[in-house]
Amino acid sequence: MSIIKAVVTCDIIKSRQYSNSERKELNRNIKTSFKDCCNLLPQAKADILSFSIVQGDEFQFLINNPQYSYQFVIFYRLILAQTELKPKIRTGIGIGDISITGPVSYKMDGSAFHRSRDGINLLKSKSYSNRLTTIITNKKKLDNELEMICKYQDLIESNLSEVNKSSILAKIEYKTLSEASLHKKVSYQAIQKSLKKANWQIFHSGIEYIKKRLLQP
Repeated sequence: MSIIKAVVTCDIIKSRQYSNSERKELNRNIKTSFKDCCNLLPQAKADILSFSIVQGDEFQFLINNPQYSYQFVIFYRLILAQTELKPKIRTGIGIGDISITGPVSYKMDGSAFHRSRDGINLLKSKSYSNRLTTIITNKKKLDNELEMICKYQDLIESNLSEVNKSSILAKIEYKTLSEASLHKKVSYQAIQKSLKKANWQIFHSGIEYIKKRLLQP
């Protein structure tokens, strides 16, 4: 049985900088933030049970609605940025089939896993040293298009300050600037200014465009 899904493989950037005690906190933050992201973007239908450490500083999970895979990754990184250790992760998103060979999903394989692995390996290469995300669907024309968009998206995301990330997440969580400013106890103007400095409108347009392209056959 084959099902089209998104597999997301994540790698913690500069993970060796964390002490043993920090690593325990880091692992807790990664798991808790993943659950928070599942609640923030339920449309993605992220599989909570699929979350697992795959090797070293890498972890992996499934997105049942591939259309939202990139958006989920962005939200996830924003949530992680609010934690004490503020870990940064790069992600290889592979979209394709999932071949289920055992009861439920204890044993899984398929093209989505291989493409996600190819993506994270690219991000570890020198030519991708400043990149955060790859998306591989095995449709050459679409993959080339997504690669170009992700380059610009990564550039914007890499330049976001902590305040920018907090403002963007508040806007996402509370929908309107008025509600965001109320909950964050900062002025409407301050959040508005931060979003403008973060190029949020352009960045958000990129997120929505990728979502649209992943939905199309």
